[in-house]
Amino acid sequence: MKMKLSIIIPIYNVEKYIQRCLESIMTQEKSAFEIECILVNDSTQDNSMTIVRSMLDEYKGNISFTILKHEHNKGLSEARNTGIRNATGDFIMFIDSDDYLMPDSLSYMMHAKAQYPDVDIIIGNVYEHKYKKTQYCIKEPQLISNGYEARKWMLTHEFAVSSWNRIISRQFLINNNFFFEPNILHEDIPWTYILYTKVSSILLLPKVTYSYWFNPNSITSASKPTDKTIESYVRGCQLMLDIPYEKELFVPQQLYIFRSLLNASNARNNNTSLKTLRLFYSFRSKFIKNNLQNGRIILFTFFTLLYYPFNLIFTIRSFRRFYDKISKTIEWLASKFNFLH
Repeated sequence: MKMKLSIIIPIYNVEKYIQRCLESIMTQEKSAFEIECILVNDSTQDNSMTIVRSMLDEYKGNISFTILKHEHNKGLSEARNTGIRNATGDFIMFIDSDDYLMPDSLSYMMHAKAQYPDVDIIIGNVYEHKYKKTQYCIKEPQLISNGYEARKWMLTHEFAVSSWNRIISRQFLINNNFFFEPNILHEDIPWTYILYTKVSSILLLPKVTYSYWFNPNSITSASKPTDKTIESYVRGCQLMLDIPYEKELFVPQQLYIFRSLLNASNARNNNTSLKTLRLFYSFRSKFIKNNLQNGRIILFTFFTLLYYPFNLIFTIRSFRRFYDKISKTIEWLASKFNFLH
């Protein structure tokens, strides 16, 4: 019996991009497996669905397309959750409607799944148009064959934190209740973190399978952060703090959470409500206190960058540019002097 792949695509105000996205799916090589594509209309308010229906009317291939509709806009998380609940495939793949697949990507990834049937997640490489580069550089498929190493790999940002461009067992998601947190932005971050609590292996593929297109009009790319931006980061941080990994991963875990909390801090502006500020201040204190109680003096000192006037250092371009290297240095120092704690 052929394997079946369910592709889930949320649709909301993407009339400029949806045709390219669907064309990239319709032209995939797929002889060795079945494909269903679930399009979740999240009450889009533009002409996206008109374009979709026109394309489906003209399509003569053997991919099965299903359109589901939310009666009101529920957000990206709930659109993906709707897709998961209605999928019938053995495996699931998420695609954002402003992105697109490279030719023969699905065949390439599903062939890898057939070769490595016990691997929890198959991850293809990504080309980022904004930065004109791929996300990671490997020449051969790289297998990470135990959960600890997979979690370490994820926490240290060796690959992008996202839900798209991955092939995952639908039953794995359902059995572990791995649905997306509703009503938040940047939902991929806590979802991925929680997902990896149960992951025992991943396979990284060298070939670029996915083209990530920076959409300046998307909710998460908005130039003016809102209260929801800050609240979403804080809620995601809380979810991650409540689920610790192995104690050996305490340092990278805290730095991983700090990165999201730093995004929340930098999103504050004169229009931020008092309620949202209090939410941020409360979690910031909890986060800092957690590190102090664990005796993590190096991390505690570094995390004071969340406070004024230390946070002014992020106005220095060179510091922002080298933040990743600085963070790696802090991680090394905090781990190296672990005996102090």
